[in-house]
Amino acid sequence: RIQSSILPTVNVIKEHLPNGFILFKPRDIVSGDFYWFNQLDGKLFFACVDCTGHGVPGAFMSMIGNSLLNEIILTKKITSPSAILSSLNRSIFKVLKQNTSESRDGMDMALCMIDRKTNTLTYAGANRELLLIRNSELIEYKPTKNAIGGFTDSNTIFKETVIDIKSNDLFYMTTDGYADQFGGPKGKKFKYKQLNELLLANSHLSMNEQKDIISKMFDDWKGELEQIDDVLVIGIKV
Repeated sequence: RIQSSILPTVNVIKEHLPNGFILFKPRDIVSGDFYWFNQLDGKLFFACVDCTGHGVPGAFMSMIGNSLLNEIILTKKITSPSAILSSLNRSIFKVLKQNTSESRDGMDMALCMIDRKTNTLTYAGANRELLLIRNSELIEYKPTKNAIGGFTDSNTIFKETVIDIKSNDLFYMTTDGYADQFGGPKGKKFKYKQLNELLLANSHLSMNEQKDIISKMFDDWKGELEQIDDVLVIGIKV
């Protein structure tokens, strides 16, 4: 209940981004994956986050990450996704006293900002890519190959990409739980290639239909095997 209460409600997200879905399947009662949404000065921010671990340790990290994102964007009013990730990286380092403690916990994240005035989406990623499907073609925007916190240098700069939004663009962000799930006829990982193909093959459907298909595919693939990690897939049509 506590973790659910800090996640943004789907109704609030749909007020600003009516066409989208969030597929959220925690491995345990609480999750190390979380999604985050907020707005500031007409700009919309959303994030897909994968914290170290799952269950209770992951949930503690997700609470820290959620709180710091609110502070950085809403209080400090930092709006550049690159600068937000850099500030978050320094804050995690400080909060967990990673210069003196043995804590090497952190998080991977895809963070996007939509600016309706300029009709652009700005993306920065820490080990989590952004996928765009446009005109039946899948485009992958690569992240900076560093996590937030952990062993990442506190001065790390995260690459930022500005994308001009076109009509019917579809954006997707995922954590690694879906692609890493074992299953299928040979008990192997689902893998990113198959996930990307699944997203592309169903991109002509409504967002709700896409969510249902992606969810069913995961359950069918997993079968009787144990879910190994938290799962989070976010799709947004802008």
